[in-house]
Amino acid sequence: MSIRLSRNVGQISIGNLLAGVFLAGLIVASLVVYSAFISYRVGAVRDMAQADAKRISHLVFEHLYSVMRKGADRQELDDLIHHIQIQLPDYQVSVVRGDPVVRQFGERPGQAALRQQDRELAGVFETGKDHSGTTGTNLRYLFPVKVSAECSGCHSMARIGEINGVISVSVPMTELEAPIAAIAYPIMYLAFGLVVALVLITFLVLRMRVSQPIIDLTGHVSEISGASDYSRDLIVGEHWPQEVGSLAVNFNELMAQVRASHQQLLDFSLRDPLTNLFNRRHFDEVIEQAAFDASHGSLPFAVLLIDLDHFKPINDQYGHAAGDAVLVGVARALQGAMRETDLAARVGGDEFAVIALATDAENAADLADRLRAVVEATEYRFGHEIVRATFSIGIACYSKDGLLAVDLLQAADSAMYADKARKLGRL
Repeated sequence: MSIRLSRNVGQISIGNLLAGVFLAGLIVASLVVYSAFISYRVGAVRDMAQADAKRISHLVFEHLYSVMRKGADRQELDDLIHHIQIQLPDYQVSVVRGDPVVRQFGERPGQAALRQQDRELAGVFETGKDHSGTTGTNLRYLFPVKVSAECSGCHSMARIGEINGVISVSVPMTELEAPIAAIAYPIMYLAFGLVVALVLITFLVLRMRVSQPIIDLTGHVSEISGASDYSRDLIVGEHWPQEVGSLAVNFNELMAQVRASHQQLLDFSLRDPLTNLFNRRHFDEVIEQAAFDASHGSLPFAVLLIDLDHFKPINDQYGHAAGDAVLVGVARALQGAMRETDLAARVGGDEFAVIALATDAENAADLADRLRAVVEATEYRFGHEIVRATFSIGIACYSKDGLLAVDLLQAADSAMYADKARKLGRL
């Protein structure tokens, strides 16, 4: 009996699969960390730029309001804006007049077209709400200056709630990225290191506690299959997961069933189904092996061939079931009278044979007398009649009657027919 297990069930081993999952997880985790860093950096820079723009716009407003309360003229206001621009060379600061100021003080050059073409600026004038948005690498913040009761002293033509103007501040975000990056990069590296450590620990745990037990289990199964040694059981590892351990236990139970089935098939192939004695094929193998062993220094052995007397009349008179009962009874009697080292077989219809190991001619004769006494003492009742079986027996011994198995069988066969002839002569 043989079992063949596929050596290449899958295209990838579990170790390589786990390594692939580890690398994929590492790449995905790295992308997630990097994406989170980029998102944080962009958001942080934008928030900082917006806060900075708000601060500057309110600062400009406070300065304008301060000088206007002192009665400053247009030139002084322009000088103030120019001074602020000089203080913040990387920032773009401008003030666009609204309709109330234009009606009272006139239009600034180019601002009328700017209010029409700049959609963001027009939107702030229309809604009165501040606005921020990015333009290239700059963040632009628009702060609407609304008319209040305090403004009516200077802006007599303006109505409360109208937009006197809009302060525009453009902040370069590139200058703000350096301090954000100084904070974000260490955090990103730390997060990346933690992710790598977590994924690596997970990989090692899975490899030691899941992958390696499966690899060990596969190796044990392959060894058993390669050696065709199904008597071995898998040894369940102490730290194997429950599922892998259960798989090994189930495999051992399956192999026990295989061994039982194998032994049953072996018995069917070696034994006679009626008497449960060994059959002719196994008898021939054993006698060949015994002759070989004896020729290489082992003790000699004897062969006893037995043929039942008058067996056919039993079948004819009482039926084949009665004949089978006699054969079974003779087999049991032989097994009960033999030694543990002897082997009995049914080699024909009513013919039996015994191989007596480590036995010389004298001991073989004693064994033959013992077998004859036991068999002939057994009674079989068929209806109201009692039947006893008798047999003729021939003995052959190694080195006395031959050195080959075929010679021994021929000698034993001749001795058996000589015994049968003596019985007929007495009759």
